[in-house]
Parts: sequence; C-alpha cells; structure tokens
Amino acid sequence: MAQLGWFGVHNADPESSHTFTLVVERDGNVVHESSHDVDAAEDHDPGVESDGAVAECTWGETAGDYSVRVRMDGEEEAEESISAFAAERGAKCVVAEAEYQNYDATNGFLDGKRLTITLLETCDNDGYLRRCSFTQE
Repeated sequence: MAQLGWFGVHNADPESSHTFTLVVERDGNVVHESSHDVDAAEDHDPGVESDGAVAECTWGETAGDYSVRVRMDGEEEAEESISAFAAERGAKCVVAEAEYQNYDATNGFLDGKRLTITLLETCDNDGYLRRCSFTQE
C-alpha cells in the first residue's frame, strides 16, 4: 500500500488552453475529483514553458490501492496505477505528474499530441508546489 503525495497537471500546448479533470481513486472509490482551466503554454525558443494546476490533497495521508486519472476537455484520458508502480519499486509514497504535449507545435522531430501521467517516488522533493502536508513531516 502506498500514499499519493502530489497530483498535478501541466499544459505544454502553446496553441490553446485546456480544461483538465484530475481524479484520484483509493480502493476503487473516487476520493478526489477537480477540474482546472490551464492556460496555453508560453512558447520559448528552444522549449516551451508550460502552465499547470495542482490538486488539493483531499484524499489525505491514508495508504491504499490508489490510481490516478486525467481527462482533457472532457474527452481524452490517461490513467496510471499508483499501487502497481509502488509495488514494483518498494515505494511508500508516489507523486503523479500529468502532462499534455502538442508536439506538432513544439517539436521538429516528433509528431502528434499526447496526454500522459508520469509516476515518481519523490514525495520528499521540495520542488513540488503545494505537495501534500504529510510528505513534509
């Protein structure tokens, strides 16, 4: 069983803003759902500075069988299992970073658009804005 220490989303699409819905499930029950309007990314040569949003830690510090899901503009969706990731690595706490990439507008080598969730075992990293308070003890 693992804890979820942070869940946020970044919009790396310089062409348009998007609405992202962040969903957290624990033991098969939705324990958090919030929608965030995120501005278009600012185009900087050679990269893109993305805008983002962070979910409030309403799920608390309870360890459990967690999964996270992000939905963009009510349509495209990505989902990851916190518990499976934590079990593979022996992690007690995991952060989830959702990101939307518009490679058609930002990259000369890659094509397409992609919504992903990256999981990391970095709950004690001070670099996460508004990380859950229980990770700071």
